[in-house]
Amino acid sequence: MLKRMQQSNNKFVRKLGFTLAETLIVIAIIGIIASIVTPMLFGTTSDAELKAAWKKSYSDLSQATMMIVADNGGTLAGAFPGDGAGAEDLKNAYASKLNIIKDCSGTSTYGGTGSGVAAEGCWHLYDAWYFLNGTTTGWTQSFPGLILNNGSLIYFILNKSDCSSSRGDYERCAEIYLDVNGFKKPNIIGKDIFVMSITSNALIPLGARGDLEPSITCVEGSTATDNYGYGCSAKYLYE
Repeated sequence: MLKRMQQSNNKFVRKLGFTLAETLIVIAIIGIIASIVTPMLFGTTSDAELKAAWKKSYSDLSQATMMIVADNGGTLAGAFPGDGAGAEDLKNAYASKLNIIKDCSGTSTYGGTGSGVAAEGCWHLYDAWYFLNGTTTGWTQSFPGLILNNGSLIYFILNKSDCSSSRGDYERCAEIYLDVNGFKKPNIIGKDIFVMSITSNALIPLGARGDLEPSITCVEGSTATDNYGYGCSAKYLYE
């Protein structure tokens, strides 16, 4: 009887020995699931993916800009009268060249009849997006904007309708702010938010041509006051 009990116990011990392998398999499965679920839970994307999305978006917006320039006789100078108030017409011009899923009108100050890009749900609220140095922008955006069919958020500021606003070694008409992964984190200028200047006939990323030097405004991990993230638009586009 005792011998049979010992044999039974030995079998039980041997059976327990397999639990190590089983545990390793379970851990591996959990790791795979976590790698898939974690980005979904936290709404983040890798830096490489964000940079690739930025390059693709810049290409698409450059093509749209060229078409709008062609529609206006080869120059955007005077194409959207009213300085800031022409922003709504500028937004509409881009909307006609892009695939969009939502159109947000600016306030009357910017030529629209709406409440602005943030209030209407096409951009982040004032305390939900940040400079690269970690500080919140604190901006309430009343400009017009769009949500593209790839989920990107975009809004427009018309600086000077005659395209005479000085920036670096060039003059521009307007600015475009773009968040390449929409409302997903990190919502940081220089990470997933990039900025471009619209000139009379081209699109130029901030940080190019003597404008907002990337070595000062695009420094990973720096909390310096001037490290806003703007220069990353050119830095990551051309690297």
